[in-house]
Amino acid sequence: MIALRRDAHHPLFQAAGTVGYAVAAVLSFGSWFALGRVASAMRARRILIVFHLLFIPAQFLFLLAHQMPWLGMLMSTLITIGLKPRFPRLGRMSRKVWLTLHIGIGVGWLGISLAMLALSVVGVTTDRHEVRQGAYVLMDTFNIALAIPSVFLAIITGAVVSLGTPWGLIKHRWVLAKLIIALSLPVLATFEGPWIDELAARSEDPAAEPGGTGILLVGAMALFVVLLWTATILSVFKPGGKTRWGRRENTRGRSAETAVTVATVQPIADGTVALDLVAADGAQLPAWKPGAHIDLILPSGLVRQYSLCGGLTVTDRYRIAVLLEPDGRGGSAEVHRLAPGTTLEIRGPRNHFPLVDAPSYLLVAGGIGIAPFVPMIEQLAATGAEWHLIHRGRSLAAMAFIEQLAQSHRQRTTISPADEQRRPDLEAILRAAPPGTAVYCCGPEAMLNAVEALMPTACPQGTLHVERFAASSRAGETPDAPFEAELRRSGRLVRVPADRSLLSALQDVDPGLEFSCENGVCGSCETRVLAGVPDHRDDVLQTHERGRCDVIYPCVSRIRGSRIVLDV
Repeated sequence: MIALRRDAHHPLFQAAGTVGYAVAAVLSFGSWFALGRVASAMRARRILIVFHLLFIPAQFLFLLAHQMPWLGMLMSTLITIGLKPRFPRLGRMSRKVWLTLHIGIGVGWLGISLAMLALSVVGVTTDRHEVRQGAYVLMDTFNIALAIPSVFLAIITGAVVSLGTPWGLIKHRWVLAKLIIALSLPVLATFEGPWIDELAARSEDPAAEPGGTGILLVGAMALFVVLLWTATILSVFKPGGKTRWGRRENTRGRSAETAVTVATVQPIADGTVALDLVAADGAQLPAWKPGAHIDLILPSGLVRQYSLCGGLTVTDRYRIAVLLEPDGRGGSAEVHRLAPGTTLEIRGPRNHFPLVDAPSYLLVAGGIGIAPFVPMIEQLAATGAEWHLIHRGRSLAAMAFIEQLAQSHRQRTTISPADEQRRPDLEAILRAAPPGTAVYCCGPEAMLNAVEALMPTACPQGTLHVERFAASSRAGETPDAPFEAELRRSGRLVRVPADRSLLSALQDVDPGLEFSCENGVCGSCETRVLAGVPDHRDDVLQTHERGRCDVIYPCVSRIRGSRIVLDV
């Protein structure tokens, strides 16, 4: 239909549209068959996604020759959405290159629009025929040679920068507003282009006047300039915070993710299953050390943290143990419903519970809190270290890994089922610990609190290391008051109200900050402090680390004072 039109204003774009849709048809129908074959489906999908993402803005140019590209853009959009594209993050250098291109093209586009506005005003106000004609002829040249390519390139580079970084296209109001502006300008150009052509042709007659078309052109160019300046202001000030979609994504957190497949699901105790996870692409999973945990992203979108409890020599899979909690928040129940072959995503591993060098070790586990100690015991036994484990649980049937521990380390393990034995005398056990003992504790909150309370008097010569399943009710050393956070790398100043977390305020200006649990447990939002005194309210730092001033976990922690400087 585009090729059949005989009175197209721009034959060049008519020819480009005809060729473009012919290529799109051949590529789309060819890929349709390739998508049905396993060997070629992935490549065909990627080719189609890239082609149509480039082709959507290109079709704005074809509108200068015909109105049918509106239908073409709709079809390309539906095809792209149907392919469910996922966009990899740009590397540091790639991001700088694309951002430089986007800024440079945007500045050029704004300059062209200012020049065309000036020429449109000259065309309406001058009394000299040759000046009027020259103004409209120059506008036509600028429009074809500079403005139209700028529209196309600005949209492409802006989309790459948005999709290849944490900003996204629709997660932040200012980015979404820029996208709307960028897409509205080509629509406006479909009216502005014919007006320029008409005025350039009319001005060949010395007696002709621009009339109403000249006034409309001035208004259109003024609107162009206003919209481009608005986009510039949005880029600098980034107002409005996150959209509904952006806030929804925040509930799931953001970090580097690895696709894994559930290889096995094995009951290991009453109410407890062990899951073996392997990389979905068959590659090796990242190395880890005892005490590490991963974030497990469940099909529902829930994110839960689980300690790695597999063998240290096993490099092709991770093992986690999950206790079913009927009164929990639903994560453990969903894990227990997972079947072998299910594909999930994980983040990590991270380690805030590492083994430190010590002359001896006392390990105190409650229930499923035994999980991080399994690989620790393997490493301690391999190095010949002095250690002892206290394992407390509801019953022998409900205590995971007891057969493995009893067979290999019977002399160093005390198994204490609650339905058969009295609670161990923690105070006596701690008093008997040799000087310098590293005490590791993981389990229910009541047990952790008891050990923390006993340490200063019963084992002052030792160091306590705690791993929690959930956030404690730790109170801050100062009341919740407003304060300021200076972001040293970006030069921004963020004001944090008393009723808002530091992490939430930081995300308004830097959505690239990693986070997950938002309860001060997982440690993924760790941020370096350059100046100021944090008021640590997290459960990541150990008791002896709570005086640190070089790090803060902004999801829950605040500051002592009125200002903090962060390496952000």
